[in-house]
Amino acid sequence: MADVLGLDVVARSAPRVVAGNDMLSAPVQWVHTSELMWAGRTWQARQLLLTCGAPFPPDDAEIDSLFAALAEAEVAAVVVALGRRYPQVLPVGLVDAAERHRVVLVTLEPEADLNEIAEAVNLAIAEERWAALTAAEDVHQVFTELALEGASPWEVVRQIALMAGRPVVLENLAHQMLAYASANEDPARLLAGWEKRSRRIPAAPANGTAVEDGWLTATVGARGKDWGRLLLLPAACGARGTGKPVSSELPSLILRRGAQTLALNQLIGSGEEYVERQAHAALLQGVLTHSLTTKEVALRSCAMGLPLEDTQLVGLAVQQHGSSRPSRSDTRCLEELVVTVLQQHRIRALVAALDNGAIAVLMTVEEADALKVVDSFSRTVRARTKEYFGRFGARGERERHGQVVITVGPTVASIHEARRSLMCAFQTLKVALRSHYSFGKAPYIRPQDLRLTGLLRLLHDDSRLQTFVENEIGPLLAYDARHGTDLASVLTHYLDSGRNKTAAAEAAQLSRPSLYERLERIERILEVKLDDPRSCLSLQVATHALHVIRQLSAI
Repeated sequence: MADVLGLDVVARSAPRVVAGNDMLSAPVQWVHTSELMWAGRTWQARQLLLTCGAPFPPDDAEIDSLFAALAEAEVAAVVVALGRRYPQVLPVGLVDAAERHRVVLVTLEPEADLNEIAEAVNLAIAEERWAALTAAEDVHQVFTELALEGASPWEVVRQIALMAGRPVVLENLAHQMLAYASANEDPARLLAGWEKRSRRIPAAPANGTAVEDGWLTATVGARGKDWGRLLLLPAACGARGTGKPVSSELPSLILRRGAQTLALNQLIGSGEEYVERQAHAALLQGVLTHSLTTKEVALRSCAMGLPLEDTQLVGLAVQQHGSSRPSRSDTRCLEELVVTVLQQHRIRALVAALDNGAIAVLMTVEEADALKVVDSFSRTVRARTKEYFGRFGARGERERHGQVVITVGPTVASIHEARRSLMCAFQTLKVALRSHYSFGKAPYIRPQDLRLTGLLRLLHDDSRLQTFVENEIGPLLAYDARHGTDLASVLTHYLDSGRNKTAAAEAAQLSRPSLYERLERIERILEVKLDDPRSCLSLQVATHALHVIRQLSAI
């Protein structure tokens, strides 16, 4: 009704609201000009009645009865053009009756053309209905495409906010945020105390929406089982995305279609925790790629019920051994197994399966218990993995599937350092998967456990390491190639034996005089002294690097 009063054709007639000023948000679906209001009683809900005042009965009791009937029929408003019946103002009894029954009553100047007004308002309503139909078709098309593409919860929520022009939050049944789109609202303000604010808003009915204090809500679920809720915050909390008018029914439609798309994608994901895993993956990817600021990571994690501030963090990487790229089904099973173990040990953590088949874990731990927690978690995961994956295939296949590598980054004290811990764990995993690492007492691998070999494996494809190898022992390798000798192997035995010539001769299966002669030849070719500790250290690193480069190149 407020929009109707703002139209130029109405504004020219100086409209004045004399009753029901708090009801101007009432929707108007059609306009009717009538002087037979009392006799016909053919009113419809959300109808706007235009009159010159002739139909109003003279008796106050009858006027009260008339407005009671108008209120019962949910008429949007009554607009009276002043003139012959009421030259300047409406009678007090008429105004009081409208106010008492909460019916909007508006007066216009005597020269108002009611037929022109009715035509203009009906045209505006028809245009809005057409725009609403077109917008509804666009909504269905957009969300159908998102469903077919298997869009992530973040993509669906972002699209809801874009189309509705209002902030949107997707939460689980515990009122913890799973995804959000701020629609130009400050995320800190949007998510501050989210769980407490959300709990004040009642749930919507199944397959529908509900409005509470300007919040629009829709339940998300399928097959009779709800798992989350979408909340569209009041328009005042965010700026509209476009300057176009939005039908009052459109936000509800957008939210319902968004909820249906999320439910469908969750079914396709084949798991009740699909959306939560997606939320964890988005947050961990943001940490790993620096696409999220430290502040935003803190906000999201807190709204998800897993605050990462003021606690110790440790990054882990988990992957099946024997394959650099496990199957999607195996990766998913391993992810579920990791989540189950974390829940069993009551460890709070972000968990996500990455594209390379590895499982990323960012744990919150107490500094004093960090190693104890990681040790207990790792042992349980290794035992459960062997038990679960070892059931399938032949014996060799069972052993391969049953092996899992767990690598651990350093414990850090802030979100800013969390990426370093995770990256360190993944670098260590990369080396461990390519080597025949033998587990000691600990069921996990730390970067320091790989020592020099680990560093060389990390750098094996770095041109600077390859250049170092060529500079150190390249001439010796070229000599062996030209003369068919194996002096590089003799040098390796000599250096690995701690420059003990007796042990080196035995390892190389040479007599001592033959070993001496070969060592002298190596010194001449490389122009070094093999009794210089620094030269020997440099040569030993080069021989180990060459072994690693050759080994990994053959994989």
